[in-house]
Amino acid sequence: MEKTVRKEGYVRRGDIHKNAQDIDTFKVFIPKAYGASESFPHQILGYPEYGGSVSVCSQTYLYSKFSSENEAINFISYLKTRFFRFLVSVMKITQDAMSGVYHYVPLQDFTKPWTDEELYKKYNLDENEIAFIESMIKPME
Repeated sequence: MEKTVRKEGYVRRGDIHKNAQDIDTFKVFIPKAYGASESFPHQILGYPEYGGSVSVCSQTYLYSKFSSENEAINFISYLKTRFFRFLVSVMKITQDAMSGVYHYVPLQDFTKPWTDEELYKKYNLDENEIAFIESMIKPME
């Protein structure tokens, strides 16, 4: 980011050494840091971005890799749920969102998109639990 504007650039494939085996996979990039001095409800994470295949990122991001574009897009739908971000919030105590903050987040079947309603039902959450999550985590468009 340069002055809070994300920039894209190009680099030769041969210049990539770390995780070079992932270059051709479909990826979702997640900002490694997000913090806002806002009142509740919180967003918890920065906006995920679809990276496509033949892409790389800097250490500013974490990434997840997938075998298809569809799975990557469906993963983004999961990342944007309040359910996902609430579980991240349990472990995230600073603006930094290293891989450890995802400890309590269960993996899903990414052949389909996910909504909060489906996740609440899948994990048998009651009305009070749902209300608590929704009071703590704001929607992400």
